[in-house]
Amino acid sequence: MVNVKFFHLDKVLFIIVIILFVAGSVVMYSASTSQNADSAHYLKRHLMNGTIAVILGIIFSRFPHQYFKHLRYFILIGIYLMLVGVLIYNKSMGLRHPARWLYLGSFSFQVADFVRLGMIIFIADYLHRNQQTLTDFKKSILPAFLIVSTVVALIAIQPDLSSSLMIMMLCLILFYLGNVQISHISAFLSVGSITALIYAWSRPYMWKRIMTFFSDNVDVANEGFQVHHSLMGLAHGGLGGVGLGNSYVKDLFLPEPHTDFVFSILGEEFGFIGSSFFLLLFLLLFLRGLRIARNSTDSFSMLLAIGISFSLFSFAMVNIGVVTGFLPTTGLPLPLISYGGSNLLATAVMLGILFNISSNNESGKILSAERVLNIDF
Repeated sequence: MVNVKFFHLDKVLFIIVIILFVAGSVVMYSASTSQNADSAHYLKRHLMNGTIAVILGIIFSRFPHQYFKHLRYFILIGIYLMLVGVLIYNKSMGLRHPARWLYLGSFSFQVADFVRLGMIIFIADYLHRNQQTLTDFKKSILPAFLIVSTVVALIAIQPDLSSSLMIMMLCLILFYLGNVQISHISAFLSVGSITALIYAWSRPYMWKRIMTFFSDNVDVANEGFQVHHSLMGLAHGGLGGVGLGNSYVKDLFLPEPHTDFVFSILGEEFGFIGSSFFLLLFLLLFLRGLRIARNSTDSFSMLLAIGISFSLFSFAMVNIGVVTGFLPTTGLPLPLISYGGSNLLATAVMLGILFNISSNNESGKILSAERVLNIDF
């Protein structure tokens, strides 16, 4: 019998990812026509980041995801080093902008993007290893809650409240699916929510965003400027859109349209039909991820696949919710479409891991068939 290393490519997942990335590249080109003298500026940068992302995705699609279980402490240490390092660096350099970026020479990245992935891996492994003791609050649950709390707090004080809340939500979802008692999760959620509200109240600009969202009289010249003109762009797009490159809000009304509000440009140029198509793609990506999780061979793989799937889908839905006025402004990007190297690279690593879990699932089925049917491969 010949033992052959087999890699199964999830074709459905691959097609969805390719369409989303190509669409992102097209929108980058459209956004760049009004943002830079070089009409392909953002497209070039996006494709350069995309090339690195593809390489990372391929590497992690072939890297056995089970090995992450042996790296759990290194991952946790790396998370804290990044979070503490970015605060120390910005303070030592006297930088006044939010301490979200870590600079390594000419290279910089937003730490929250990679912390999110690290926490998904760590919590998935933690729940997998402590399945038998999850009813013991002091022994198993309290340590996990303390780790999540400190990580969330370190991100919030950058300040980046939206990313910290998203990471807390992802961890709570994993706790729930990992069979942590509802009473423990509810207690943690209550404390976290109250703390987040108090922290937001202590930051005037954060509280103003929240109050603006709930207010009936929004000052569209100030706090409500971006959302107001984003909605104008979506309305201008109508059913079928105004055509690629013909957006008017990106030229006059919407600052940095290629980043967090890129869906507004997409909706204006491709219309309701085009927007619905991309919403469907994100939904299919999410459902495909859940299918991969359902077919996983162990709880670690299942929780890891669920965490990645929820992460990508929730970021997409929150971003679109902000653009359409259903949620307060957060600053979260649209995966695979918004301009930004850090998020694109982190997304590529997540997708690579998801491909590896899917491949492992299919390889396991083939090996099982080989044992049952005694077929030589």
